[in-house]
Amino acid sequence: GAVVRRLVAEGRHVVTLARRGKARLEDGTEVADHVQVDLLDASAARARLGDRADITEIVYAGYTERETMAATVAPNVAMLRHVLEAVHASPSELRQVVLIGGGKSYGEHLGVYKTPAKESDPRFLGPIFYNDQEDLLHEDAERHGYAWTVLRPDAVIGLSFGSPMNMLTGVAVYAGVCRHLGVPLRFPGTLKAWSALHQATDASIIAGAVHWALESAAACGEVFNVTNGDHFRWQHLWPEIGAFFGMETAPPQPMSLAEHMADKDGVWDDIVARHRLRPEPMENVAAWPFVDGWFSMEADMVQSTIKIRQAGFADCLDTHESFIGNLARLRELSIIP
Repeated sequence: GAVVRRLVAEGRHVVTLARRGKARLEDGTEVADHVQVDLLDASAARARLGDRADITEIVYAGYTERETMAATVAPNVAMLRHVLEAVHASPSELRQVVLIGGGKSYGEHLGVYKTPAKESDPRFLGPIFYNDQEDLLHEDAERHGYAWTVLRPDAVIGLSFGSPMNMLTGVAVYAGVCRHLGVPLRFPGTLKAWSALHQATDASIIAGAVHWALESAAACGEVFNVTNGDHFRWQHLWPEIGAFFGMETAPPQPMSLAEHMADKDGVWDDIVARHRLRPEPMENVAAWPFVDGWFSMEADMVQSTIKIRQAGFADCLDTHESFIGNLARLRELSIIP
């Protein structure tokens, strides 16, 4: 949503692609030019894009979840390939692609990794679909003669409609349930994660980086880490989250939210009714295994952003302000209590 809004504000005509219909911006308004298509279906992608002559740039951030890292490779590479092939087969003349990757390129999801991580660091063993997507992009760009840029944000914070893999809504739903049941807000992650350094990338920062990459010659043919530019520890942020919800906090209590929230669907429904929230079931706003994964990140998460700053993009944002500001926006939109 933030990327689309930024590009539209800059006067670009934006076409969105998604399996679901009615693509929406951060404020819930629908995108005027939306193509509903399952990108896993190559023939469907060609059919839906085949007659378009107006696609000159692609910002690709598609993702489909699977049960293992190895299983994510084939479908996620296939979706990118199907988009590229469909555009090449159309009357459009593709000039540039910005591919959105992530911190898992450095193996941060495996535990301790070399920090600060730099774009020049060697790859780890894998599997990791980001590598395969980048290889596909490099080969396709060389074959068809367009420019490319890879952006690697980490732990994206922002509004998201229809995507439960969102730390912001996960934290908010957990806090809302705790408050509704009259228990203090306890950090549910591990004690090492409580004090480790973490980082995040506000959706507005990604939007700015995408716009910069589409406009700057210095971005062509390069990979860039992009984060808010600071780091945080849950032990310092947690009291501010508690204050936002008007809750008392208590010492951490490590637990699996996937297990402990499994019977709380009815509680969330009661919260939605009491606060007149948008009628979304819990499974649509919080993916607990995803939230558990971040709350168990015990190693420092530190990506160097010196390369993108030296290339000309220097936007930054205080991550505490990012969390609280985005939570406030979710409340304004009646998504969280």
